[in-house]
Amino acid sequence: MSIKQRFAIIFLCTLNMQMYSRRSYYSEPKPNYRMTIMIDPAANARIIEGCFEFGITLQCAEQLKQELEKEYRQLRIVLTRHPGQTVQPLQNANFANRLDVDFYLSIHFYQETDTKPKLSLYHFSYGNDLVNKTFDLCFYPYDQAYIFNKAQTEEWIQNMKQILSQENYAALFDVKGPYALSFKPLIGIKTPAIAIEASLRHISDWQQYIEPIITSLRPIITNYQKKTDEA
Repeated sequence: MSIKQRFAIIFLCTLNMQMYSRRSYYSEPKPNYRMTIMIDPAANARIIEGCFEFGITLQCAEQLKQELEKEYRQLRIVLTRHPGQTVQPLQNANFANRLDVDFYLSIHFYQETDTKPKLSLYHFSYGNDLVNKTFDLCFYPYDQAYIFNKAQTEEWIQNMKQILSQENYAALFDVKGPYALSFKPLIGIKTPAIAIEASLRHISDWQQYIEPIITSLRPIITNYQKKTDEA
């Protein structure tokens, strides 16, 4: 066995050990969920008014979880991390794929220096999607996982942009994108995955994004649950 093969086996075993506590946390009997959304509060170390971004994104993710689960009884929201937890590369992708979530949303914030905040939408792509086709009897590298739900991702991100660009939000922020990029936080995720990167002029401004984000997710959740009922 080569050194590279040994390293790969050790790496996969390490990820499985790290994921054990997470999987066991969700192993108890669950209600019949009609949709599972994973929210990733980005764990970057960017500074916003003297505070780390990872603390602010976690507050936002927890608020989104609370509001969405209150509104949709058969919706499960799973957070990729909790206070004090650190995330290793590809750990979130492993978590999302093993849990077989229906939608993955990554939240990012940064300090705004201009007058008006901005909200940008991203989905994963290498820009050569037309040459990538899925085949049933093939193995795919982890960074090609996005192609399995590419069409669904593009539909949902366009729906989100349309709602977030409505006139009633125009005074709060400008919407940018959607951008199709090899956005690292979304790499290796098979389910439809979208990232939101929003700017904050002040540390508490994350709260102004809660209602718009929830509004942009409502059609996605409602239509998905409807299809689940019809299936």
